[in-house]
Parts: sequence; C-alpha cells; structure tokens
Amino acid sequence: MGNRNTNGYMFLLVMAILSFQNCQIYAQQLKVLNFSADNGYVHKSKETGVSLIDSLGVAYNWKVVTTDKPAFFTLKNLLSFHVIIFNNTCGNKGRIFSSDQQQVLQQFIRNGGGFVGIHCAGALWHEGGEFQKWYEALIGTRLVDHPKVQQAKLVVENANHESTAHLPLEWVLTDEWHRFSDNPRDRVNVLISLDESSYEGEKKMNGDHPFIWYQYVDGGRSFFTSLGHTEEIFKDENYQKLLYGAITWAAGKSLEAIEVPVQKGLILDLNADEGVQIENGNKVSSWKNQVTGNAVRLFIKQDKGREVAGSGRPRLKLSEPKLNGHNSIVFHRQELINHQEDTFDHLTTGSGYTWFTIMAAYEQVKGKTGVNSFFGNLRNTNVDKKGQYEGFWAGLSDENHIWAGARNGLEKGLWNKNSPHVLAPKPMTTSKYYLVMGRMGKSKGDVPIELFVNSATPVVRDMFPVNPEANPSKMAIGQERDATNHPGHESFDGEIARFLIYERPLSDEEMKTVIKHLISNYNIKL
Repeated sequence: MGNRNTNGYMFLLVMAILSFQNCQIYAQQLKVLNFSADNGYVHKSKETGVSLIDSLGVAYNWKVVTTDKPAFFTLKNLLSFHVIIFNNTCGNKGRIFSSDQQQVLQQFIRNGGGFVGIHCAGALWHEGGEFQKWYEALIGTRLVDHPKVQQAKLVVENANHESTAHLPLEWVLTDEWHRFSDNPRDRVNVLISLDESSYEGEKKMNGDHPFIWYQYVDGGRSFFTSLGHTEEIFKDENYQKLLYGAITWAAGKSLEAIEVPVQKGLILDLNADEGVQIENGNKVSSWKNQVTGNAVRLFIKQDKGREVAGSGRPRLKLSEPKLNGHNSIVFHRQELINHQEDTFDHLTTGSGYTWFTIMAAYEQVKGKTGVNSFFGNLRNTNVDKKGQYEGFWAGLSDENHIWAGARNGLEKGLWNKNSPHVLAPKPMTTSKYYLVMGRMGKSKGDVPIELFVNSATPVVRDMFPVNPEANPSKMAIGQERDATNHPGHESFDGEIARFLIYERPLSDEEMKTVIKHLISNYNIKL
C-alpha cells in the first residue's frame, strides 16, 4: 500500500501529452484510490497501468493512493476519496473481498462516490450473493470471453463527453476484444462501440458491441472501459486522455477552478470538498475555513449537552451528482461551532456583509416556531439587557420559506424593527439545491438587509438599525447562537455544500459575477 514510484518513461510521456491540454488543475485536490488486487489472471500490462494513474496524479496534483490490499477497504479510508479505480483488478479464479469489504464499497458508491473500471475489472466472477449482482450492475455487464489479441476498429458514438472529445470518430487499436454476458446498451450511456467486422473470431455480440460507457448507478457514478489488456494501450496518448476524462467525470468535479472570482473582503469559505475531517465513518468532526490569514480556522463538532453522545455531528455526503459531483454536509439538527468569539462582530456593527450558501432544505423538525436556523452568531444578553439578542442569522420557516435577519440588542422579542424578519414569499422545494444569499449595507445608521435566491435580484428586503455597541457571539453553522444552551434546537434539517462570508456588501456587479460562478459550478437549476 502507499504511493508507488512512477515509471520515468511513463511520467515523461504523460507530462508531454498533458502540456498540450488547456485544462485547469483543480483548486481542490482530487483524491483517487488506484486499486489493483487480483485473484486470478495477472496482466503483463498491470504495472504499466498502475504507473500511469500514479503519473496522472503527479501531473494534475491529485492525491493518488495505490494499493493491492483489499484490507484497505474500510469506510473511513474510502470516504476520503472521490474516485476508486479498479485497475485491471481480476477475480476470475476466486473471491477478492470479504463481506464487510463488499459492504464498504457499496456504501462508498451509495454515498455518491465515483468508480472507474479498467478491463479485467469486469471479471470479478466469484464474489457471490447479492453483491455479485450489484457489482455486475456497477460495471454494466460481465466479461465472458474473447478472441485472440488483434487489431480492430472502435467507433466513437458520443464525442461530447470529456473522455472522448479528443478522439477520432474511428479509432484503430490492438487489444483484447471481450464479449459480455449481455448487451448493456439499454442500461448505460454508450460512448464507444466495437466494429465487429474489423476483427476475426466467433466471440462477438450480434453486431451491437458497446465497449466503453458510463452510468449513474445506486447513487454514484460508474465508468467502464474494456480496453486495457496490452502494455501498449496504456502508452497510447489517446487512451491516457480517455482515462483522465473518465476519472474527472467519475469524481464529478468541474474542470473550472472552484476559487470564487471575487476575493476582496472574503473572510470565510467553507467548502465541503475540502477541509472536512471525519470520524466514525462519515461523521464530521471539523470543517476548515479555506481562507487563510484570519482568525477563523475551524468549525468543530458540538456534542455538549446532547442526550445521545456523538449525536451532534453532521455527516459528509460525497460526490452528489445533482451538484456536479461536489460534496455536501448533511445536518439533522446538528451544529459546527467556530470558537473565535469576536471574529464576526464587526459585520453587524458597521462594516456590512454578504453571504452565499449552496444548500438544500429537508422537511423541518418543528421546534421553536419558524426558527430553523442554518447559521448565526446571536448572543443572548439576558444578564444586562433583559433578554435582547445581537448578531445575524438565517434560517427556514417550518414550511421552508427562507429568511435572513439581524439583531442589534436594543429591543426584546423575536421579530421587530430592531430585528427584522426578511422572509422569502415562496417556500423552497424540499431536497432541491439552491444558491441563497444575504447582504447588509455598510453604515452606522439604518441599512438594508436583502435576501436573494438564485439571482442578483432580491426577493425581499428590510431595514436594520445598526448598533455600533452590539457584541455578538460565536458563529455556528447548522444552528443559531453559540449553540451551547440548547443543542439540537432552533437548527435545521438539510445540506450545505458551500458557505461564504464577505466582510462588506458586494456591489450588484460583483454579486452577479459570484452568482454566475457558483450556479455553473454547482449545477443549480433556476
């Protein structure tokens, strides 16, 4: 196990090829498991294929872990990857995985993980039971037999996919041309088929012979290529580019860098693709701010006061297809707390702010009427101000109308002129992803608070009288206030994939720029 030393020739070849591609490297690091166990036939091309993936990792700054040990398949290990590659993993003579390891692979896929199967990955024949059926569905079919290795012609049926866009429409290669247990065409998205008139032998598929395809299956993404028998195929630059496209598609990551185009004033960037620490499977223990140079570093788990130990941790959801494959954090009345007490105070005492979040709302668990908050830094100043609060927050009504607001500590009560309830007129559709934003003006007097949903036109606005003497509390994600008095209450059920805060009100043009970027990258449907 571990990162294998790359083959020098292969590395130089890959670097030369990729230097001609105008693709941007991910701002977040792509994490790939390069898995190559066998229980049966071992390909002579195996080392070349394994080294190729290692070399792609070096070229594109991916984190690639290469192993042939099935024992590596624990949920904690697999949930740290975006993509698992079965790199000529053959099981034509016996079982590879234990029952527990089989379940871990299923959980990875069902949690939105990506899979790339190369050649003999289609020949795991002895796993048994329901898993055998599930795995063959993940591949799309089952490899059965093949004629002798020879030259043949492949036909590109879909040239718009990132794995095939560079290819000639007819591609002549020498490899091993597998026949399958059945034709997967009705179940998968065929990219390339095999011209059966271009090679000799009886082991064919009645004139319709898919050979490379992709599919969305059981919550995840699966890409399969039957190419990969010979050493020469892994040295073919077109095939190297195809595998690069397969991996990036399976990861679900946009090739466009994820850094937001407006950086001035950005003090918080919580990105579920980066900086998430998990424990006990997929439970989130901390979420790291991707903006450096300020006091806001970590939002950490909050189990204090919970009736059930450990129930205060949200969970990590990997590679959601509806979000272009980005991760999200799933909250079920849980919270993550930043313990820098005064970091966000200035936002409501004069500087103003703008926040953005990519989120989805589930059905809310009714607690305090209408207060299902997904962030906030309100302080209860009960001792010296008789119950007033100060800070800013946002949440959902019990019917999933989004709202935003702020409080200045000058008046008691939930909603009033000193704590406006900026409530959207229409509810959010349950489990649909939205881009939601809030903006407060910069001033020591009365300033507007605006709420936006998927566009730069506010859906509602109200005025807020700024109190420069206000003193808010710690910032919480998943709940309002500092979430220490009553954990699991006044919090929301749903997902957050990205959360940004600027310490100033962005201009309308800046808003449009950021909105366009986030909607494109996260596949938000308007």
